Amino acid sequence: MDNKLNSVLVVGFNTRPLAYSLNKAGYVVYAVDFFGDLDLFPFVNDFIIVMKELNKDYNYLKGNYSKFLVQYARKLYSKHQNIKFLIIGSGLDDEYEGRKLILDDLKNSEMININNDLEVIKKSRNIEKLFELIKSKGYKIPIYLPYKNFNSRGEKLNYPFILKKKKSAGGINVFKIESENQLISLVKSFEKNEFLPSEWIIQEYIKGIPISSTIISNGKECEVITINRQIIGKKFLNSPKEFMYCGNIVPAQLLKEEEALVTDISISLTKELGLKGINGFDFVLKDHYPYFMECNPRIPGSIRASETALNLNLLDLHIKSFNPFEWENIKSLLKSAESNNFITKLIYFTPKEIDKKFIPKINSLKYIHDKSEPRNRILKGEPLCTILYEGKNISESYNGAIEVVNKINRIIE
Repeated sequence: MDNKLNSVLVVGFNTRPLAYSLNKAGYVVYAVDFFGDLDLFPFVNDFIIVMKELNKDYNYLKGNYSKFLVQYARKLYSKHQNIKFLIIGSGLDDEYEGRKLILDDLKNSEMININNDLEVIKKSRNIEKLFELIKSKGYKIPIYLPYKNFNSRGEKLNYPFILKKKKSAGGINVFKIESENQLISLVKSFEKNEFLPSEWIIQEYIKGIPISSTIISNGKECEVITINRQIIGKKFLNSPKEFMYCGNIVPAQLLKEEEALVTDISISLTKELGLKGINGFDFVLKDHYPYFMECNPRIPGSIRASETALNLNLLDLHIKSFNPFEWENIKSLLKSAESNNFITKLIYFTPKEIDKKFIPKINSLKYIHDKSEPRNRILKGEPLCTILYEGKNISESYNGAIEVVNKINRIIE
């Protein structure tokens, strides 16, 4: 029988970091996960892995996995109906109907939904309304317009600009457009997949430092946990796309006035949107000013780096933030936490198809997490592993992580 008081169902594209932290905090963990990394299994009591269930490879499923996360979440819950908490991680940000199906299953149960309400998520993911909200508060945003209005009524942006799908996450469906010919060619390639102009926006290209904030809230009060540098689209990590999320450095080590402004915007938006638990905001820092890019109304991918930097179990705090009697304790823990070291997280993507014989050697390296199973083939562009490296300063942390990348490259040469 499940330990009802301390059991959690975690659903997401990569649940390993969440499962690890929850297990360490004493929770009994059940997971629905896309990959099924080897270092997930020691921390879960039961699981369903999308790739294994469907017996399909990464390229086949990568754009179509959210409905399967929903399907298998409902299946695993039906098997373990005494689970106490539900946490939905990455992969279902814009899957509103799927989320509703999962939540409908909970109506006649005692499981507690430890996520933002569906209407809050919708509001947080409506990029146009979010831009207008931020602008109304006096903060700077990129110039933008709906794609359907582009070149109409004289509205246009100078090249280069960003073509971005309104529903995008992790840097997918975000393109830097350098010329009119490139735009025409790209849109034509999309039209094979039913390109809908209403789903896209044109956005000013802001050249600067990508950063993010991680924040926790009880729905009324909130505290910024960490401010992080984002590692985006790096060629040395074989990033498949120019704006693909490739990791973080925590903390970001910004100027005090820069941190203060990121904190102000993050707290203002969190309260305005009514976010609960741990959530993330993305920015680009240009001329010492953070331009808002996106809200992730869920636990962000930088969470393990933040936990390691602060030596705190943030997943435990996430659950407790939904309990009104725990907030003072959460604030006290965050106030006393000190970040003395820097943590670099890197996601390594495969530069080519890799034979399974190399995988055990890579998995045995120090600082490797999200360890791939030695399948018949690891496809080009597939995330192979995560590197997490701690150092006394940014250079030591970042360079140490890069040396691990070099070791992987030597193995697969």
